[in-house]
Amino acid sequence: MKRRIKLTLERLIGNLFEGVFSSYMTAPHGLELDELRQYQPGDDGKSIDWKATVKTGKLHVRMKLVDKRVTIVFLVDKSLSERFGSLIRTKEDIQSAILTILVHAASETGNEVGFITFTDKIENYIQPKAGEKEALINIKNILHETPSRKGTDLNCAFTFLIEKIHQPAMVFILSDFLAPYNYEQSLKTLSYLHEVVPIIISDRVETTLPDAKGFLTTQDIETGALELLDISTALEESLPYQVLFKKLNIDHLMLSTDEDEEMWIKKISEFFDRRIRRGGRRRR
Repeated sequence: MKRRIKLTLERLIGNLFEGVFSSYMTAPHGLELDELRQYQPGDDGKSIDWKATVKTGKLHVRMKLVDKRVTIVFLVDKSLSERFGSLIRTKEDIQSAILTILVHAASETGNEVGFITFTDKIENYIQPKAGEKEALINIKNILHETPSRKGTDLNCAFTFLIEKIHQPAMVFILSDFLAPYNYEQSLKTLSYLHEVVPIIISDRVETTLPDAKGFLTTQDIETGALELLDISTALEESLPYQVLFKKLNIDHLMLSTDEDEEMWIKKISEFFDRRIRRGGRRRR
């Protein structure tokens, strides 16, 4: 099943960026020589191979290989709420497992992989680089990284990525999205510039309440703030990020701490398959 994730991720990226994942296309300018062919109207005169032209008596051009590898960036939420879990696993446990699977799949075929970890500030930035070995070292360091803060600021993370990554990239956001709703504009800009794939990791305690009337005192795990919650109406409205994803036409993947590894992998594979069937990048 993990092998399937690797293959479907390869196909997905290839479709999104209108090329074949980790493959090449011929063009007059590129990385290395692919072939010589006869001149065709519209070819760049600078690509003419004069030796072949003199030898054959006909104009020939040098066709080169253009690298179509993709930059992939992982935005990883390291806030305190990620350490919550009402069952055996915490959200951070699932985040680590999914991150490991995706980094393996993304780096094996030579893509540039980068990382941004954040709380309510940027904790760490690792510039995108190619190389499976380096990617695996980076992910090991990230998983053992101790954040300096407890809170969450998605706007800070999105804005930082926009400033740092200029070429089109695939951006995986691993977070529970339990954060101040201050990121509408930055996510809109991010999704316009890059292909954004939010992976929301939640716990059932956060999404279910007793079927009763009354009030419940809750405490924010990151700030310590207490809030009185009306049980009967608390879950009636959609979460802000769900409304925003729909508005910006962003597909997202939902995972939960009460699911096992087989279920996570199945969901990821099916999500990628749906994206592949739909075709290239969405126009926003």
